[in-house]
Amino acid sequence: MGGSFPPVTDVSLSRMAHRSTVSRWFIRFNAGDSWLKRATLRLSYYAFIILPYPLRRVASAAFIISVLAMKRLTGVERQNELTPLEEVGTLSFWRVPKVDVSSFTLTIDGAVGHPLVLRYDQLLEMPAVEREVRMDCVGGFRNNTVMKGVPLSHLIDLTEVQDTARRAVFHCADGYRETIPLVELLKHEAFLVYSVNGEHVNKLGYPLRLAIPGKYGYKWAKWVQRLEFVADDRKGYWERRGLPERANVGDIW
Repeated sequence: MGGSFPPVTDVSLSRMAHRSTVSRWFIRFNAGDSWLKRATLRLSYYAFIILPYPLRRVASAAFIISVLAMKRLTGVERQNELTPLEEVGTLSFWRVPKVDVSSFTLTIDGAVGHPLVLRYDQLLEMPAVEREVRMDCVGGFRNNTVMKGVPLSHLIDLTEVQDTARRAVFHCADGYRETIPLVELLKHEAFLVYSVNGEHVNKLGYPLRLAIPGKYGYKWAKWVQRLEFVADDRKGYWERRGLPERANVGDIW
């Protein structure tokens, strides 16, 4: 779901200025990192996780259905202009890790013929793509941004991923883990991002995050430090807890 988004112009800025108080609060809440946001996320997590797994699945589906309706009602579904950097939403339930770029490395291993450990400057020297992409969070907000990074297809070729590999596991500096089938990574032209709207922003996953347009935001792993190719069908962090495993935008199961 790459594409071309209208730039932020005087007209779009005027439209933003006339948003309702609730809309403005929602945008500030999702773009910020306040104690209220952190507490709200943790409380919602604990309320969700105490439910038995079957009930979590039902609760997740009901929540997603209500969010999809809310997005249509409030106009989020019609947000097509480029999102200003200060309004880009992000969720981090536990913390925003501090990653030292000077010592940062990306490890690529598992079912590969040529494992690699890449420094940040080496990643910058690789072939890059810069795309206008849309990310819809399962929590209700939408980001339309310009992201730049290294295509996963290039890393797959470079490390000679074996035919037995079925999935890529993204291990993150904050302890998060996401898994995605190789066929989905290639289909959605996924790439590892190091700049958003031309900037390097820690809370948005810098120095390296995944972009996989067409998937819900929880698939867009942030602060990626290891990429492991595996032959099994293990699930990611939120999928193990009841969220949709395929996670195409609009999926509820």
